Amino acid sequence: MARAILLVGAVIWLLASLASVAVAVRGTDALEALLPPLAIDTDALRGAIVAVAGALVLGTVLHLSVLAGMRAARRRAWTLGILLASVLAALFIALAAAAFTSAAAEPVHWLPWVGSGLGGVVAAGGYTVAAARLVADLRAGSAF
Repeated sequence: MARAILLVGAVIWLLASLASVAVAVRGTDALEALLPPLAIDTDALRGAIVAVAGALVLGTVLHLSVLAGMRAARRRAWTLGILLASVLAALFIALAAAAFTSAAAEPVHWLPWVGSGLGGVVAAGGYTVAAARLVADLRAGSAF
């Protein structure tokens, strides 16, 4: 089950990176129109979006590297998988808390904030399950 969660995570991170690149290429003007006046220009906004896309690609690579190591039966892959899943679970818990706080602070825009918060809770739950399964595999000696 942990491998399936990591594989789904890799696909989602890859799709998010592709969406970010699409926004950087085609949607910067539309995004800029949605945002309050910015102190940066359109090219700087585009650069920030590309930086986010790069971070998302790195997340994809980390997921796939852990999965490749597991396929090769490398013990270190389980340890790295536990670390990756645990860090991402904590990250998504923090993001969910921030989204729910924003929903309370801005009741006019509560729906997207609550939706984001629920997405963060689901992601954190998935990564928590993955980390727990990887720990159980290591303890049982079935990691190889």
